[in-house]
Amino acid sequence: MKTMLIATAAVAVAALGVQGAAAQSLTQPEVYGSLGVGKTNNNKTDSDLESVNARVGAKLTPYFGVEGEMAAGTKSDVTQTGKYKLTNRKAAYAVGYLPVSQNFDLIGRVGVSDTKLKNHAGTPDVEDGQAFDYGVGAQYHFNNAYSVRGDYTRSEYKEGHGDSDNVNVSLVRKF
Repeated sequence: MKTMLIATAAVAVAALGVQGAAAQSLTQPEVYGSLGVGKTNNNKTDSDLESVNARVGAKLTPYFGVEGEMAAGTKSDVTQTGKYKLTNRKAAYAVGYLPVSQNFDLIGRVGVSDTKLKNHAGTPDVEDGQAFDYGVGAQYHFNNAYSVRGDYTRSEYKEGHGDSDNVNVSLVRKF
């Protein structure tokens, strides 16, 4: 099921990329990477979790790109139902850009993720699930190579696993 979900998302993202590239393209894709920190609130466990995240992406047109994301938990949270920690999170997104000025973009993204959330009380992974993700953000370009980005992403998990709100701040580097 997970493989089918990721494959379907990849095909959809590729199809959108080809369509967007045909409409208006850059001379070549802008490849970028980012490192950042994040905070996640999971409504099923009522936990507030912290993470480090890394992203790699390509802006294929001035208005469309794709990116992949990995996150690892850095801090546990103790709630009434246990002690929780983000084990890891993997995601793939289609990203829309709305240039507001030469140095500032608004961002929207939609995609899929797979999250592993662990309860230290000895139970197996609590969130061993895929989610449909969507979010918004903004990016300020310091110069042609470096930017700072802030974004909010909502993850809606399948099979009754609840949902989560993710806030991230990242330093972005174009290659």
